[in-house]
Amino acid sequence: MPKALKDPLGHFLVLGLALFALFAWVTRDEASNDDRVIEVDRAALLSHIQYHARAFSPDAAAAHLDGMPDSELDRLIDSFVREEALYREALSLGMDQTDHVIKHRLVQSIEFITDDLALRTTEVSDDELEAYFQANRERYRIEPTVTFTHVFFNSERHGVEETRKLADEKLAELNRDRVPFTDAPGHGDRFLYLVNYVERTEDLVASHFGDEMAGAVFALVADDANWVGPLESRYGQHLVLLTGRTVGRDPELAEVEARLRADAEREVAEKRRDAAIEALIDTYDVRRQVVRNPPDPNE
Repeated sequence: MPKALKDPLGHFLVLGLALFALFAWVTRDEASNDDRVIEVDRAALLSHIQYHARAFSPDAAAAHLDGMPDSELDRLIDSFVREEALYREALSLGMDQTDHVIKHRLVQSIEFITDDLALRTTEVSDDELEAYFQANRERYRIEPTVTFTHVFFNSERHGVEETRKLADEKLAELNRDRVPFTDAPGHGDRFLYLVNYVERTEDLVASHFGDEMAGAVFALVADDANWVGPLESRYGQHLVLLTGRTVGRDPELAEVEARLRADAEREVAEKRRDAAIEALIDTYDVRRQVVRNPPDPNE
């Protein structure tokens, strides 16, 4: 037996899908005699709810079904009936055999079920979590941030020279009147993005102002009493009041444990999924009969 088949996920793929195929074969004759009847029962609706929620949780689906108002139940039934009718028509046309789009969707359905099961049945130990953390510390680094507000002057609106003049005059006014952080929105032109930036990373600031200005802002010393500038961005001139900054650092495991555990379990689940699919493929006799006609180099 392939190693992957010892994994419960491998058993699900090989045995579960085999049972599904057997069920389909046994019920095919019965269904063909009654293929114009669509039975809408609790089991069908629970399955419908879970597939559309992309979460296989029978208890949650049952609670949702039992708690929904009549109007929502009617819409759910209509949705199920519509989907079932169209599905049967597609089968009657043989589209599950000949339509590559439908074939791809069926493959996606199996992959989705496998992904969900793999994730639900995967747990990492504390030792495994520690090892994963040490191997991926850079991914969880806490980036430095700045907190600042700014007053903006639009160079497209005023022209380059006038924009600089307005910014210089406003800088003197802001410092003379000791304008606080909270009053910044009452000055200058409207900026495309935000006025106040609280604990924002350099990547975020650069995406709004450009790399050069972001670097200039991160080089400033925090001082909630003095406006500085003007600093130039791709849009115009900015007067900046930098009130706080945090230093980048490597966190302790406990600080990022929830995210870390989710990432580690996802990675392990993906490996288990891939191994289970490979084990499933190994149960087939794959006969390669590829015929190619290479181009004639003399032509």
